[in-house]
Amino acid sequence: MTTQVDGGIQIRLDMPYGGGAQGDLCVDVYLPAGAGPHPALLCLHGGAWLRGSQRQYSSWSPWLAERGYAVIAVDYRLSKDGEPAWPGVWDDVCRSLEWLLANAASLNIDAARIVAVGDSAGAHMAALLSLDEGTAPHIRAVVGVYGIYDLPDWWRITQPPRRKDNPVLKLMGRPYTEAEQEYESFSPLHRLQQVAPTANYLIVHGDQDAIVHHDQSERLVSALRTKGADVETILIPGAGHHWFSWEEGNPTRRRVDEEPNATLAPHLLQFLRTHV
Repeated sequence: MTTQVDGGIQIRLDMPYGGGAQGDLCVDVYLPAGAGPHPALLCLHGGAWLRGSQRQYSSWSPWLAERGYAVIAVDYRLSKDGEPAWPGVWDDVCRSLEWLLANAASLNIDAARIVAVGDSAGAHMAALLSLDEGTAPHIRAVVGVYGIYDLPDWWRITQPPRRKDNPVLKLMGRPYTEAEQEYESFSPLHRLQQVAPTANYLIVHGDQDAIVHHDQSERLVSALRTKGADVETILIPGAGHHWFSWEEGNPTRRRVDEEPNATLAPHLLQFLRTHV
């Protein structure tokens, strides 16, 4: 574990939380200055459940911590050839929340003010945290950016040859036609048919996203509002996919001070100040 202090915030990298088949996956923790207790953001990276790490939040995390929000960026198990990530990836995400709750006092975090944040596949699981009976009571708000909310639909859309890596099949291990119940249990839009959401939502998408079409967000928003949820939406003109989180050497990913994040940032901060 690496600990450093930067501009008054404390950064603790690679803290084991018990995730993964070997229990060795880690979170990166960014803590604001001051005694707190501080609201916390549990951040889940994208990457089609195939790639990525908690480091993709290394731009947003210090920016948010400087503004009074503790950030816990999560590494979770990924799909490999012949080794589906599900259901282990969901176990990891739930375990990361359990770890946060168990360590809230020592981290000066207010356990009653937790926000699930995610982009793409991370937004899919952030939304699920607010809809699962075991985790929903702990989630006050959700921020989902270009998320995948209808898993069976995205399985159909990403079948070869349209997309060669077949991410949903690699995630689940079997096609939807052979595992409908499993797919729908891991799909926020299908979960919404059975539960009444209690969280507040900020749903963000780009109108030029060719990887996850913005209708995924639009249909989630419609279903949430039908269930009486408080939902705010932002459709960003000209924006595609990948831009919300950052990765060194990847020009499609952007820092918080680059567009379209620079435009989104004040709206995100206002949402957090209002609902958390």
